[in-house]
Amino acid sequence: QIQFINLNSTEQTPTVEEAPTRQSREAQIAAMIASFDADPVYKPYVPPEEEVSGVTGCGLTDTTNNGTGKGTDTTSDQRNNKYNLPITASISLTPGSNSFTSADGTNTPLQANSSVSALCFEPSGGRIVAGHRDGSLRFYDFNGMKPQTSSSSEVSYPPFRIVDSDNDPLDSTGRHVLTCLNPSPSGAQWIVGTTSSQPKVIDREGRTTLFYFLKGDTYVTDSSNTKGHTAGVTGVAFHPLVKDTCWTCGLDGSIRQWDVSGRGKTQFKKLVCQKVVGKCKNEKGQRTQIVSSLSVHPSGRKIVVGTSCGSIQIWNCFGSSVSTRPLGAVYSAHGGTKPVTFVTFSGDGERIASRSDSDDTVRVWDVNRIEKGSGSISRKFNGSKRGGEEEQHSPELLLAICKGLPALNESANCAFGPDGKMLCAGSSIDPRAKVVSSDVCGKIKFYQLPETEKKSKSKEGGPKSSSSASKKETSILDPVVVLNAAPNASVLGVAWHPKLNQVAFGTSNGMIQVLYDNKLSSKGALIAASRSIRQSDGLSELLRSRAPTGSAAYLTSSSAHDNIIVPNALPIFREEPKATRKTKERERKDPEKTKMPEPPVTGGIKTGATVGGGITFSQYVKTNANYGNNKNIAGRDPRAELFKYNEGKSFASKAYEGDIQKVLADKTVEEEEEEMKSRKRPKNK
Repeated sequence: QIQFINLNSTEQTPTVEEAPTRQSREAQIAAMIASFDADPVYKPYVPPEEEVSGVTGCGLTDTTNNGTGKGTDTTSDQRNNKYNLPITASISLTPGSNSFTSADGTNTPLQANSSVSALCFEPSGGRIVAGHRDGSLRFYDFNGMKPQTSSSSEVSYPPFRIVDSDNDPLDSTGRHVLTCLNPSPSGAQWIVGTTSSQPKVIDREGRTTLFYFLKGDTYVTDSSNTKGHTAGVTGVAFHPLVKDTCWTCGLDGSIRQWDVSGRGKTQFKKLVCQKVVGKCKNEKGQRTQIVSSLSVHPSGRKIVVGTSCGSIQIWNCFGSSVSTRPLGAVYSAHGGTKPVTFVTFSGDGERIASRSDSDDTVRVWDVNRIEKGSGSISRKFNGSKRGGEEEQHSPELLLAICKGLPALNESANCAFGPDGKMLCAGSSIDPRAKVVSSDVCGKIKFYQLPETEKKSKSKEGGPKSSSSASKKETSILDPVVVLNAAPNASVLGVAWHPKLNQVAFGTSNGMIQVLYDNKLSSKGALIAASRSIRQSDGLSELLRSRAPTGSAAYLTSSSAHDNIIVPNALPIFREEPKATRKTKERERKDPEKTKMPEPPVTGGIKTGATVGGGITFSQYVKTNANYGNNKNIAGRDPRAELFKYNEGKSFASKAYEGDIQKVLADKTVEEEEEEMKSRKRPKNK
């Protein structure tokens, strides 16, 4: 029975404690009938704060005053989601257990709580791969994720594969920290960079290493004369359109291009560098020791790198010779000599976002201004300020500065939104702080970037309208949305997939969260979240509680009965498959199976030197012996018959024919000598 109750009715219904008398019962029925005529009143359901934020133990703060700092938890604004951010729900990806050991022979346990140093989506969005500081790769597949419940009744999703990146049999330098990774445009390969000087390319499943890169000669100071990196790798990237080309950069200050098509040069079964794109230098022309980050333009024609000297440089990818001058550069990008630890292009390739681990800002730059100015704009503004003041850049060059992002780790990065109008980044907490509470947590902050204004061409001869340009200043942005994401941990890697419209971030405690929205996002985490945990029934729990232990547990387990042998399935009872028409024709043409004799030679093919051309030895014997014209010699003397073939023919030399005697010499040697002496004697007169 369905009961409708009028919440506005002032009549009091009898309580359960009253005696069930006839009068009370009639009063209840009358009140129920009266409630049918009244308009129903429904009480709206307000979800709790944890379900709205989408992340356990985290809150969402909306600061619409652009820096007022008076953010309040607004549940209604979050449900409206006026910025269209995929943050209304989330799933947790656990790093798995630490029962996995390394593959380098030392059996080092892979820690489950090691910080995330690299995080990247697959181009199709079906998978996400995380690299940890213990040198392991963890693969997550959204289509095959199975939820599991922890002891605290939290639902999480473990990886389907954990791969140890240090599996080079020729490298005995020890374990290395995984620093960067990037997928190929098809998603079939992943390039992995570590603190060693030898990156590698693995397949999509992570089981096979396709290419090991060669290490360069550390005793050669010129990096263009070496065949590989001589120091740790800090950045890797595939060509966005060509799957066989990739680039790497490292602590040796070089940018290298590699050919992973299988046709590249190898040495000691390792890939040799195809060419050196460029050698980075600082503002004074001195060699830069470290190239800390690398990103490829969406068109694949240029590369942007960040250096330890604080510069952002754009390089051309094409050309056979080693380039020493970039297309454009910005020096002292974050002020002074603060290193640039991360750079990335926007989706349209018109902006560059940079980040440094020495300040708390993310800076957005105009790509066209960097290439046209080639660093002259930035030097013009900061050339006169060499004191303790912070250098200034042109507002046309430096578009925006996002504040409030402390980055205490070189793995901290940022990501553009699908349309390039939003930017998200994570903040770090000081691990040396002794205060440990729920208020101290890493945050994810979203910034709304200013739109670029198209310049109007002034008329010829007329005065230039510089009023708007003079008033234009670099935008100082505060976050529009702040999400408390990682309690007592720092948010390091951030990835925003443009197709799925989902944000993934990794923390310093090894956890990974994927933020999404049920309406704005598609596939990805939505597929994993739609799967429910399988509830165990009472019978399964009863059987599990009464299961035998010890050796009896093995006999009753499924492992003891995995191999079920059916008698008719053995090879001796197996029937051969019936041959089809094509199989019979193929066997009929096989000379070994049919035992076909040697066919006669046709087509003028010569066999032997004196036999002739176009016939076999059997044909030659048959033709010369004249077997067809021979008569039957039965009853005759075979010796006499054979002598008939010797008539008029001689098989001996002419020296032995007849009784011809030939005198070889008339005199002996002694007689000839006496004759010669007598001729030489003088005559006596």
